[in-house]
Amino acid sequence: MPQFEQVSVFASLGFWSVVSFVLLLVLMAKFAFPPILAMLEAREKKISGDIQGAEDLKAEAEKLKRDFEQQLKTAHEKATTIVQLAGEEARKIQEKTLSETQAKCRQMQKETEHEIQSSRNQILSEIRGYVSVLTITSAEKILKRVLTEDDKKRLVDESIDDVVKSLEKQA
Repeated sequence: MPQFEQVSVFASLGFWSVVSFVLLLVLMAKFAFPPILAMLEAREKKISGDIQGAEDLKAEAEKLKRDFEQQLKTAHEKATTIVQLAGEEARKIQEKTLSETQAKCRQMQKETEHEIQSSRNQILSEIRGYVSVLTITSAEKILKRVLTEDDKKRLVDESIDDVVKSLEKQA
């Protein structure tokens, strides 16, 4: 193979290639690698700091979430309590209004019954007056004589009792 016949030329070239590579490696280790490594370390520190900051923010967010959920639960409990109290208050007001209305109705009923009884008594006394006059007048006409006071009283009482009984039967 013809390409391997020039090994002597390649040997010196190989030597200088190795020397150049080692020299480049030494120069890079001396001048290029420290800033690159420093930059990589700074980047690593920044990334780990950012991760730690993110974890701290996450923990704070979780704490805020728990606090918010607790406040929400407390607010919900308060709202439930307020609704219950409002319901109880409405029921009490309804019961109070109902009892007041019933008391007014009973009072009105008593007043009406009293008025009816007064009117009835007044009407009965008027009827007694008319009946007594009619009874005495008719009795005097029938008998064609004047009655004594005892006869008049007895006749009036009997007539009034008869009229009252007939009125009560009709009512």
